[in-house]
Amino acid sequence: MATDDRTDSPSAATLAEPGAASLGPATVELVSWDHPAATALRTAQQAELRDRYGDDDAGHAMTGDGITAMVLVRVDGQPVACGAIRDVSVEHGRGVGEVKRMFVPPEHRGRGYSSLVLEELERLAREQGWRRLILETGVLQPEAIGLYLRAGYVSMENFGEYAGVLDSRCFMKNLRAPARERSERPPGTVSVERVAWDDAVARDLRKDMWADSLRRYPEIFDAIELEGGVDLDDQRQGVGILATIVARLEGRPVGCATLRAAREGYPAGSGEVKKVFVDESTRGAGVARALLAALEDDARRHGLTSLVLQTGTRQPEAVGLYTSLGYRPIPPFGAYGDDLYSLYFGKAW
Repeated sequence: MATDDRTDSPSAATLAEPGAASLGPATVELVSWDHPAATALRTAQQAELRDRYGDDDAGHAMTGDGITAMVLVRVDGQPVACGAIRDVSVEHGRGVGEVKRMFVPPEHRGRGYSSLVLEELERLAREQGWRRLILETGVLQPEAIGLYLRAGYVSMENFGEYAGVLDSRCFMKNLRAPARERSERPPGTVSVERVAWDDAVARDLRKDMWADSLRRYPEIFDAIELEGGVDLDDQRQGVGILATIVARLEGRPVGCATLRAAREGYPAGSGEVKKVFVDESTRGAGVARALLAALEDDARRHGLTSLVLQTGTRQPEAVGLYTSLGYRPIPPFGAYGDDLYSLYFGKAW
């Protein structure tokens, strides 16, 4: 049910981000779905999505059915952001809501208004007794993906009308998630060494990575396995290699990573991070961080100004690693655009 378009005491927050223009305090209001200001922002959002994707959003015809809250943010009386949640418990189970129509006009971006809307929607969802929020966004909206990742959302399989849509990505957040237990850090000293691509130790580690990928993504890797598997993959990937690094924990090889030259369709001045793998039994020992630090050093020595990478939607630990090291979501690059299970990140210096 849509809420009233007035509140007795709108909440207020002053947002000050580095480099943002000085504006008045932002007020957060609950409004009706068909409130004129909210309607205008949603219309502008759909126009922007058409410009980005060349077609209407899959859910462009949605109505206010099931909407339990529509949030509007104003600054100096001007609408600058909006977002909504709707009840999707019939489709997704008891206590599940969906974030919809998050939008900030371009001229107001970079001031934290989207985070303010999302925080308010999550507060309202908890108040309404919901246990989980889900949402969909697109690969050509890396700034939105970045927002959701920072807010603690993780990838999930594309749902409903977005199932099988190549440029859609779906995310979820448990609102009542239990505190994570800290795992024991495997003891030992991590060292790295630079080796040839066809080094036997590096090749064995890549085979272990292949087995892990086959388990996580059978839809993709089953077919490649029939065509030659890891041997075929190694031949295809081992072109334009700038550096291959093996990591050891107390002398035992436990991880690898590769720096590859940019291919067609990559950002100018970039290199690609490839084949990052750490043995599961040693994760948490700092192996992946050591590998990436070494790759970044090599990239700078090669005169590169940025790194790009592709990882999978079923690898939240990898996504968390990259974002913690300053990698940010970017649009698809090169030949990755038709991959339903990919997320894309970049880091510049």
